[in-house]
Amino acid sequence: MPTTIELQQQINQAEAKVNELREKLTQQQNVERVQAIASAKELIKTYQLSATDLGFAAKKPTPSVKRARIDKGVAIAPKYADPSTGKTWSGRGKAPAWLITYLSAGHSKQDYLISNKQ
Repeated sequence: MPTTIELQQQINQAEAKVNELREKLTQQQNVERVQAIASAKELIKTYQLSATDLGFAAKKPTPSVKRARIDKGVAIAPKYADPSTGKTWSGRGKAPAWLITYLSAGHSKQDYLISNKQ
């Protein structure tokens, strides 16, 4: 019956052989990879292929559910005006402090419509 030392030597030899085979396989795969890249480059050059032809180019982005506003950045005519300062508000977004002050004093938004002043 083999001793533990002999068994350990056999294990070490087997591991060394496995590592050697792995190294050879890795080297062979690297050589094949280099050859495949060279072959692909040659085919691309021969047939004048583009990334789009090969399916690598980015596709047009699909429209998202949340679309950009068409009128974004377009100035909107003011709808309300402060009679004392002349400051205006388009009626969109958060109401300005001057209008909130007037509303809390019991006035109506209709009182500050610019169309009423003309």
